[in-house]
Amino acid sequence: MAYIVGADRYQTRMVTTSLDDLISKDNSVRVIDSYVESLNLENLGFIEYSGRNRGQSPYRRSDLLKLHIYGYLNKIRSSRALETEAKRNLELMWLVNCITPDHGTIAGFVQKNKAVFHNTLRNLTLILKGWGLIDGELIVIDGTKIRAQNSKHNCITQSGLDKKIEYAEAQINAYLMAIAKDEALADDLTDKLKTYQELKEQYLTQKQELKDEGLEQKSLTDPDSRRVKNNGSLDICYNVQSVVDAKNHFVVDISTTNDINDQNQLYTMAQKASELLEKESSTILADTGYYNGTEIKNCVDAGMNVFIKKLKRIMLQRIMNFAKKSLYNGETDEYTCQAGDRLRFFENTSKNGMKYRKYKCIDCNSCKYKKDCTTSSSGRTIQRWVHEDVLETVYNETLNNNEVYKQRRCIVEHPFWTIKRSLGYSFFHRRRQENVDAEVASMFIAYNFKRLLSMFSTEELVTKFEGSVM
Repeated sequence: MAYIVGADRYQTRMVTTSLDDLISKDNSVRVIDSYVESLNLENLGFIEYSGRNRGQSPYRRSDLLKLHIYGYLNKIRSSRALETEAKRNLELMWLVNCITPDHGTIAGFVQKNKAVFHNTLRNLTLILKGWGLIDGELIVIDGTKIRAQNSKHNCITQSGLDKKIEYAEAQINAYLMAIAKDEALADDLTDKLKTYQELKEQYLTQKQELKDEGLEQKSLTDPDSRRVKNNGSLDICYNVQSVVDAKNHFVVDISTTNDINDQNQLYTMAQKASELLEKESSTILADTGYYNGTEIKNCVDAGMNVFIKKLKRIMLQRIMNFAKKSLYNGETDEYTCQAGDRLRFFENTSKNGMKYRKYKCIDCNSCKYKKDCTTSSSGRTIQRWVHEDVLETVYNETLNNNEVYKQRRCIVEHPFWTIKRSLGYSFFHRRRQENVDAEVASMFIAYNFKRLLSMFSTEELVTKFEGSVM
């Protein structure tokens, strides 16, 4: 049986075809080309050059943007890798007209336009809204942690420095004792002793810096990153927030923060999405990590419908706490406990900027449940946030719309899975928050393109983008 063999590599050939003939009509690079050509890069904020200045002529910004989007869509983030691909990849040769920018030019383009990639993602959202693929009726908010360019070793904390100082002191004492016992070892151990003494001074200096700056932790390589819990372990990460529209699961907007949790992100993200989509009333779904009374009330005051479940620890406290089983009567503004006694309002108080009303029972001493209810000699008190009725309404509406709430995971988890697993973006290449935000925006532009390519043919998308020239 004969083998399949290729052509002789030394055979002289005359190629009489164009690059366009080598690229199939359903190739995704045609979509990237038509999309970028439909944009007004100057209006988006990209730095444009006239091409008439002295010196070497610049590359067109549109060509570099095509190269950038192609890279993120095909798991190529490194500027050096893109430089290599531009010289050997037929698709890229077609897309950027055979230009071969070096890695410095590619990286410089991203660095100089880092604030614009977020605008580009928001602009893509508006294009998709114009096509009827996003309606903003039901949007889901969620966050994920993505590792920063900062090792655990290069993140200092007060407790971590205390342990390092303690270890350094133990080593110093051990070497001093060894030298005292046998002076012949002094020459061999002096350098090691000096090393630990210098380390101790370094740790003490870092500890003082943390104290002076009022920080609990500090990342040395990427100062904007933070040590947070990530999948059950501590890691140095950024907190990436996303808003996903439920109609076709497109990402509407994103935000890159260094908050260690999501509790202060609900209203900010919901408001950004509402303003971008010009939607006066949307239904917002979020998981328990976003449960924050102030944030929920701000959303409700802005006319949004919020479906969110309470934190498990809050639910557990209310089940275990005898007094929390008391019923509140809004008409009389008082609680009725299980024993039938009433807790009446007696003072206003505040904590962490939130105002509360306190209710007190005056019949506790004669109550048979007192030992299960309180240890206070003055009787049981219950503290109620002044806007607790808003949270109760949201909680009841969430339970009544549980079938809608169940859609949350299916809608919002898919983009993160695609970014981290399918595209492999489980860590960042860039440092500092503004640079990382540009990287995140590029990831989700790539995600939205993957969604589009799964919904429409290449020819349909090319036609749509050509019809939406800005």
